[in-house]
Amino acid sequence: MEKTITDLQLAAQKALLDDSRTKEHGIEALDDNGVITLKGGVPTRDVSETAEKIAEGVFGVTSVINSLEVRESEQGNLV
Repeated sequence: MEKTITDLQLAAQKALLDDSRTKEHGIEALDDNGVITLKGGVPTRDVSETAEKIAEGVFGVTSVINSLEVRESEQGNLV
């Protein structure tokens, strides 16, 4: 059974797309009864933490699971 897209999921996704620090990274926000899970890849830990804070700030979000993959090692930096 395919899950439907919720208003909260859309709100979280919009918040991520509206922020200049996170809009270019294709971060996916999934909702499970108020718990937002962030998925995708980001270039730095700072972007990951920023995305988490943005999602936490969306009205109706009860908690955030940050499953973003930090890909700093691609730039020669060790994670």
